[in-house]
Amino acid sequence: MTTFFGGMTMKIGTALASAAIITLAMTSVAHAHHSSSTYDVEQSVSIEGAVTRVLWVNPHVFIYIDQTTEDGVVRNWAVEGVNPAGLRRVGWSRDTLELGDIISVSGNPSKNMTSPGIYPQSITHAGIKLFDEQEFFAGVFAVEEAAVGTSSLVGVWKNPLTPAVIIPREAIMDYQPGVGLHEVTQAGLEALTQFDELTMNPAINCVEVSAPLIMHFGDNKQLFIENDVIRIISEYDGGERVIHLGIDTHDGAEYSNQGHSIGKLEGNTLEIDTTHFSKNNFGNGFGIPSSPQKHLFERLTLSDDGKSISYHFSLTDPIYLSAPMSLDTSWAYQPDGEVVVDECNIESARRFLEN
Repeated sequence: MTTFFGGMTMKIGTALASAAIITLAMTSVAHAHHSSSTYDVEQSVSIEGAVTRVLWVNPHVFIYIDQTTEDGVVRNWAVEGVNPAGLRRVGWSRDTLELGDIISVSGNPSKNMTSPGIYPQSITHAGIKLFDEQEFFAGVFAVEEAAVGTSSLVGVWKNPLTPAVIIPREAIMDYQPGVGLHEVTQAGLEALTQFDELTMNPAINCVEVSAPLIMHFGDNKQLFIENDVIRIISEYDGGERVIHLGIDTHDGAEYSNQGHSIGKLEGNTLEIDTTHFSKNNFGNGFGIPSSPQKHLFERLTLSDDGKSISYHFSLTDPIYLSAPMSLDTSWAYQPDGEVVVDECNIESARRFLEN
């Protein structure tokens, strides 16, 4: 698979991408995700302390630990983890850490040290590394090969993290027309320039990520059919998409975060046409809003061996995008996979932006 991010081509297949590529993409994702004002990415600290609380919720797990400094002062740190679905992927559960466990954490400290926080590069307990940032992102970037196939789109599928869809080059460096997936209008560029993550990111109010971004967040997706409706549930934030079969018009539909979707299922190919999106500050990418004129087309096709789905999307929004945005990726079948939905917690949602 080839995807574009930050002006460079990243080839990500079943084999691990090079460490340099992963590190660049990983750093860019983390920086854009939290904005440059949240953590001091130029500094790295190592702390050790006893676990006092584990907040296992969306959008981010937080582990609180008491560190006793050399002068005897006890400082309580908030260790920001990824979301529960991501941690489960690397072997974690709610019970991985217990109160009182001594853990060591290395990472970037928050700039606001009145309430100390750290974005971890590694977490170790009892000599065992429980989390490694590079290994984690290598896993979510990778496109896996399923061991067995299936005969239907129904089931659980793993989709890779696709930074180019979520985070435009413009969010990280100077805007350059023609580079990356996002071509923005003047209104789009102005919105990106004025975007304040601390107040404008929908996540602070536990608003689910809208399509097509949610289809590229590197999690498990569950597809199932009920009567004339196909549902797609995303483990990342529990967002649910409803695709209506057997109708051919959006007339009379209400505007909503996920829009109104019409599906056409022929054999093992599903085509989805979605309109009636409500305005969303994150609707077309990090810092690029979407308007009610947003129009999304998607196609999901099961491979001949049933081990993967080829996923294609094409997106237009004349208010904020000056050209269509499109990409093809691949999802891997998870025969024993499951989608576990964790609640979104306002404390977590706002803490991860306010360190």
